[in-house]
Amino acid sequence: MMKTTAWSGLLAAKRSLWVLTATISLAAAVSAAPAPEMEKQLLFGGVAVKGWSPAESTLEVSTAHVKINEAALHWHVTVDYYGGEINYPIGWPRFGHTLPAGEQRDWSAWDFLHMWIFTTASRPTLPKDPLGLGLLTPDKTSAYNTILSQIKLGEWVEVVIPIAKIPRPGDVRNIQFHISEANYKHADQLDLWIDDLALLRYARPTILDFAAETAVLFDDARVVAAQFQLAGIKPNETVPVTCELRRAGQVVARASSKAARGAQRITLALEPGTLVPGVFELTARAADGQPTAPIALRVVESPWRK
Repeated sequence: MMKTTAWSGLLAAKRSLWVLTATISLAAAVSAAPAPEMEKQLLFGGVAVKGWSPAESTLEVSTAHVKINEAALHWHVTVDYYGGEINYPIGWPRFGHTLPAGEQRDWSAWDFLHMWIFTTASRPTLPKDPLGLGLLTPDKTSAYNTILSQIKLGEWVEVVIPIAKIPRPGDVRNIQFHISEANYKHADQLDLWIDDLALLRYARPTILDFAAETAVLFDDARVVAAQFQLAGIKPNETVPVTCELRRAGQVVARASSKAARGAQRITLALEPGTLVPGVFELTARAADGQPTAPIALRVVESPWRK
């Protein structure tokens, strides 16, 4: 069951180990089943286009293609090499929205920027860089930009961007979609429908991308270390995280610590004789949530053991 909070008006809506791509499916981001409970805050729910500003293009609310809501944003572009802005005739058709001051600009307590995109075009294929997304955080000199290269012709594609990849998510002042006409041919027609543009977060503390730093250990190792991303809690809060090392279903080592939102590392101290050659499993749990899927660790005899 999904909890939803609406924005008023139109917007009624590190570690390098965590390398989720800028646009992954939500299913890939949370591989463990069952699907966790999520909270949603709509940025656009198909109500109106008031407040959205198109340039060198047109924008409307449409029911021609919808995925989740009753209507979607329909953006149409006719690529024009000779029109547009005088100094840049081969330009950047775009549309965007300025977020009002206040809590609507603060995305730091959310986990993902989410949307569905349906695409049609007059051409048989899309260019390598078909669509860009930019966020002013808070201005052009400190903007976040990414290419939504995964969109496909004639298909709804789910786009999920981890908020952790946005450098300054606490002050997001504008969201903008755009194309570079240089990537298209003159007179190309491009149509996008964007549905369920929203912020998502886990309703409960959730461990993501749990991974051991070393998949193979010598049997005289004294430490096992793991890294993970912690989601589903507010900034500046902490929750207990417990990590266990098991062999044949029995816990042989355990470590607990308080963890904050974002990238984390936990280590388990090992007593001499804890490890023997064979396969062990590493799991973790945040607060009273479900444990992560076990990670297999292989232990081999140390070449330095006498």
